[in-house]
Amino acid sequence: MRKFYHILFFSVLLINMGYGQCQGDTNLDNTIDEEDILIVVIHILGMDAVEGAGFTNGDVDGNGTINVFDLVAIVDISLSPEIGCDQFLPIDLSLDWQVQEDLSYFDSEALENIVNDEIASFQYIRGFIVIHRGEIVSEHYYNGSSMGQVFNIWSVTKSYISTLVGQAIDQGFISTKFVTLDSIFYQNNYTTQVTLEHLLTMTSGWPDHVGYMYTDNILDILLNTNLIFEPGTQFQYNNAVCHLNSYVIKEMTSMSPKNYAMENLFPQLGLGNPYWGVDADGINNGSYDLKLTLRGMVKLGQLYLQDGYSGDDQILSSEWVAAATSPQFNYFYAYLWWLPGVGYLAVGYGGQYIVVVPELDLVIGIHSATQSSGDYQDQFLDIIYGQVVPLFDLNGSINDFEVNFEYITSTIK
Repeated sequence: MRKFYHILFFSVLLINMGYGQCQGDTNLDNTIDEEDILIVVIHILGMDAVEGAGFTNGDVDGNGTINVFDLVAIVDISLSPEIGCDQFLPIDLSLDWQVQEDLSYFDSEALENIVNDEIASFQYIRGFIVIHRGEIVSEHYYNGSSMGQVFNIWSVTKSYISTLVGQAIDQGFISTKFVTLDSIFYQNNYTTQVTLEHLLTMTSGWPDHVGYMYTDNILDILLNTNLIFEPGTQFQYNNAVCHLNSYVIKEMTSMSPKNYAMENLFPQLGLGNPYWGVDADGINNGSYDLKLTLRGMVKLGQLYLQDGYSGDDQILSSEWVAAATSPQFNYFYAYLWWLPGVGYLAVGYGGQYIVVVPELDLVIGIHSATQSSGDYQDQFLDIIYGQVVPLFDLNGSINDFEVNFEYITSTIK
């Protein structure tokens, strides 16, 4: 009889998997354990009702009630290591964000207190959004900003250009990230030494060129500039050299970065046809000047959190996601993504941020006034990593993590 029940239970479970975020997870902490069992017992006894998404997950057989049969099923789930809560299914990023209405599974009151008492007090804050498990759990706009405001994401653009380079490698337009630039452009004393990976890690050896966006024939000028250190031996944050990634995409795909993105990235992220500034020769800026809404900007973070998937379609390889967000030349920078100590971070001038913590299925976006101060940026990052991120560490998976913003805040003011 018990064998028959197990067959029936698992059949019902498979049928109903799509209806709840995680069958049996009544407290929405992404695990099924004794706490969920206790919640169901209390519900059955009529002492405290389960509601919302918790009810959906507790109603394992999908009959509209939580009863003793659901309780037995949840006990079985908790005792079966092969059945449990996997990470949420990748959402289709071409669609609008969904808002999670049931916030009872984490300390939402603490989050609201942080938002109302601390974040709202900042002079330079414009927008703040928290995405957990693919749904918005907090979103606020300040000082005249709004959900629909389009703004310059500044150097967050670099993380977008990194993504396009990764896609070009995935699709075979570029053979490898280790290719030297003489194989892409032409041979001289410098291009034979500098690789694509050097451009992605800010270790090329070329100096910056402040007016690169307004200089004719900037590609030739940059490629023929003397190196100031041996490629791959020093880190030097460099907007002009990062812009060379745009020329790599143009040369290897025969499309401008924007046109390439309009085929391979922007539609899949639901970004429409955004403005993206160009240099004097008409090539999109590889370092900044892509303009998006806050909801749009953070789609890139969710793409990486989802291992390159938008819904069922993988538009960026797992290999690139891993490499682009792992230490390369140093411990704080990857392939145009910053590494603060937990997860990874896209950073733009003035305080534009995409915070990604994959261990917690968490993405946070911040839009700030361009003229904000370095102190503001330090304080905001302290609040994000010191107060907001821990609220979503429901299982203690990143206890005692350490963050370091020294290079980030000293490099990008």
